[in-house]
Amino acid sequence: MRCKHFALLAAAIILTLPAAGYTQQGGQPSGTQAKPPAQRPAPPPRGARIPSIALSGYYLAARVAEQDHDYDVAVEQIDQALAQAPTDPELTYIAFRLRLLAGRFDQALQLAPRILAFRPNDGLANLTMAVQAIKKGDYRAAEQQLGRISGEVQLGPLREYILAWLKAGEKDFAAARARIAKLKPAAGERAEAPALVIDAQIDEMAGDKAAAEAKYRRAMALDKNGLRTTVAVAEGLRRLGKADEARDLLKTYGEKYSDSVVMDGLIGPGAPMPAPPSPASGISEILFDIGGILSSDPRSQRADLALIFYQLAASLKPEHDFAWLMIAGLYEQFQMIPKAVEALSRIGVNSPLYWQARLRAAALDAQQEKLEQALNRLRALVAEKPDRIDAALTLADLLRSKERYGDAVQAYDTAIRRIRNLEERHWPVFFGRGIVLERTKQWPKAEIDMKKALELSPEQPHVLNYLGYSWIDQGINLDEGMKMLQRATELRPDDGAITDSVGWAFYRLGQYDKAVEWLERAAEQKGDDATIIEHLGDAYWHVGRRREARFQWERALNQKPEKDRVPVLRDKLENGLTAANDKPTVYEKPAEARQGG
Repeated sequence: MRCKHFALLAAAIILTLPAAGYTQQGGQPSGTQAKPPAQRPAPPPRGARIPSIALSGYYLAARVAEQDHDYDVAVEQIDQALAQAPTDPELTYIAFRLRLLAGRFDQALQLAPRILAFRPNDGLANLTMAVQAIKKGDYRAAEQQLGRISGEVQLGPLREYILAWLKAGEKDFAAARARIAKLKPAAGERAEAPALVIDAQIDEMAGDKAAAEAKYRRAMALDKNGLRTTVAVAEGLRRLGKADEARDLLKTYGEKYSDSVVMDGLIGPGAPMPAPPSPASGISEILFDIGGILSSDPRSQRADLALIFYQLAASLKPEHDFAWLMIAGLYEQFQMIPKAVEALSRIGVNSPLYWQARLRAAALDAQQEKLEQALNRLRALVAEKPDRIDAALTLADLLRSKERYGDAVQAYDTAIRRIRNLEERHWPVFFGRGIVLERTKQWPKAEIDMKKALELSPEQPHVLNYLGYSWIDQGINLDEGMKMLQRATELRPDDGAITDSVGWAFYRLGQYDKAVEWLERAAEQKGDDATIIEHLGDAYWHVGRRREARFQWERALNQKPEKDRVPVLRDKLENGLTAANDKPTVYEKPAEARQGG
């Protein structure tokens, strides 16, 4: 549940964390002071080499790994430091936090009591201890743990919703309902439907089936587009004996959002009966929502803290597929691709997210240069569900990115054949096939696809840019092509690639002064692009600014241009522009001379 109350909680929890793990002793852990640590590792055997790395070295290595979001390495390094100074409070807290970030809940739990010895009101340490008590079913102990969190930290709905679930676990349903009633969202608030789901689940635990069913139905009426609400309501209805209605609900949702979910695992004949609601699953959902607030709030920018809450949610509910998907997304954001793939692998086969997870894992394989493995995954998915386009489209886009254009054409053909009702959202499919058809020298077919993409979505700047420039490059539809390019720049005025297209189009038309104006602007927008810089050098040459032209070509040569441009740039530096290395001016071709356009 995402509601505004949780934002207060997120800010409160942040206040309990140390600022990047440093103390006031000059940025070093207190164990690195002149005073020796309370305990040192055993001395090495006689004649052995003494390791050169010291406590501060392990500490700094952990900090660097943390900044790189490589939390496994960070844990290994900080544990080495902690072994040398096991009573250091700062190192203990950093190790605790890093273990949570790495998803090592049991290891973090080992340090929580030590932290509470010197920070008895710490939010994360008490929460970790409470999570462990919940996992054991000791709801009273969990309640006591939450009560130790500092009164200065207003936990607000976290405490109330967790206490409601804990009271339900203790079978004190009157107290549970009383706490939920205090947080009841106003009618129309986004949180109303999720709050009703919680209320219904607690009614279900209490055995009040009629009240639970009514609240499930009300939640569904309020949030017809929410996947988590839909799944929760369907699970509730199944447990209440309304299996056919639950199946229809999931089937309708799956058909409406077929691009993102597959409901087969939940509606098939072998679909398992959903587990009954419990404090562990309910509190897991709350922790997940707090993670969502933290990861999406532009003011907090605490993706690391969001990851901790997602990890805690998954610890309480290992089958929390939404949490694993978000953990994978954060690891992908951190460029920790193997960890992202590992998280995706935790999503169960019956989950509506299972198909999406497999598609994403294939794309991540490609990022790791495991191209053939990625292609094999995608081809298997294409064959598995002949009525879906997403796997075929992902396969086509991947082949295009790897410049395997002939294979990409076939994959796009498959995707397009599978489209049942053409809609605006399908424009990228035709645009993608148009690009690979153009790269395989099939311009007439490519032009048809580009026009189809614009028919579906007339104001797509990248399609306008590609088609407009292609016309000018071929000497056809010059006026219309230039209008398309200029419209693309109006739609995306800060896009250096599109600005470059306009400048280079003026260049091809022999209007070099205008070309310089546009290409200078493109170079300001995207000055690290070797192609744009080379184009600017060519334009400078034609307007007599030859020293500046050579300077730009030299810049382009130093910016890792495409391999086939290296000898061309060197030729330009040595000989200037010649008929051999320059692009000729284009003129409108007569209709009979066009390439089928």
